[in-house]
Amino acid sequence: MSAKGLNLIISEYHIINEALKHYEKHLEKLSSMTTDEDQELIYDEKLQDIEGLLNSIKMSAKNHYGLDLE
Repeated sequence: MSAKGLNLIISEYHIINEALKHYEKHLEKLSSMTTDEDQELIYDEKLQDIEGLLNSIKMSAKNHYGLDLE
């Protein structure tokens, strides 16, 4: 997802950012608890995807509104 293709209002940026961070913590917990290496890889791939999404959201918020998301 490119930052140029995402045009949200400020409250939506905050909601999506918060939801992604919550899901990220959930996946980190699942990844650390599993004993199945294949499942751990799946969780880790999803965590990488979330990291990319969070970066896109942050760039888009900064570009559209000068908003710094944490």
